[in-house]
Amino acid sequence: MRVFAVLAAPLVVAGCALVPASPVAVDLTRDQVDVRLSDGTVCTGTAPATGAETGWSGRLAPCSTGFNYVVEIDPGTNPVRFVLEEIFTGLGFDQGFPPIADVTLTSDAGRTYRFVSPPPVEED
Repeated sequence: MRVFAVLAAPLVVAGCALVPASPVAVDLTRDQVDVRLSDGTVCTGTAPATGAETGWSGRLAPCSTGFNYVVEIDPGTNPVRFVLEEIFTGLGFDQGFPPIADVTLTSDAGRTYRFVSPPPVEED
């Protein structure tokens, strides 16, 4: 029995190495999206210099696993949020509020992952 356990351990470790990393979290600002993978890697996609008001897309870099991404910014806004954004932007805090958006990631294998930014608030 002990021999089996010694031989099985390397197989389990090797099997874990074959599983590609998957996205676990997304952090979105007005000019980039950062995606944290299950292996701890952080991949980034940057918005174009112009024309990113409604969203943008591209390929994350540098990633051990390939992912294309699409950021779709919600054009509607809560009036209170709009007022607060204007106040904070006027005070110089341009990145104070992350955009409200849907982020869709698609792996090279065709698997799709969807995230919402900002993430929903968890209630106790």
